[in-house]
Amino acid sequence: MSGLLRPMDHWDRTRQDGPLTVRMEQAGDTLTVRAIGELSRSTAETFEAELRLAISGDASTVVLDLGGVGLIDSTGLRSVVRIANQSLRAGGRLRMRRASAPVQQALEWGGLEHLLSFVD
Repeated sequence: MSGLLRPMDHWDRTRQDGPLTVRMEQAGDTLTVRAIGELSRSTAETFEAELRLAISGDASTVVLDLGGVGLIDSTGLRSVVRIANQSLRAGGRLRMRRASAPVQQALEWGGLEHLLSFVD
């Protein structure tokens, strides 16, 4: 796994965990992490592990794309919060590109929409 994080111009990796797919793609110094499917109690551990790997790497910016998440429960939301807080402690390199309607709604209900910076 650590071999994937050595400096390269481009690489990608996909991990499937039941109803969740996490795809990481690095181009230059930006690493994009896309989650597709369900971010819930059954998949949160995999999601967090992949994001911890992403923010510990050498990318100057990590972009989180949750536009493909169709379901997020309180455990999934807690995972997003944990990773955002870890990123802030590590220098704040995590940015959000897209959030599906369920993710956006969960962030708003929790008063957490300010936690992540959004990029285009």
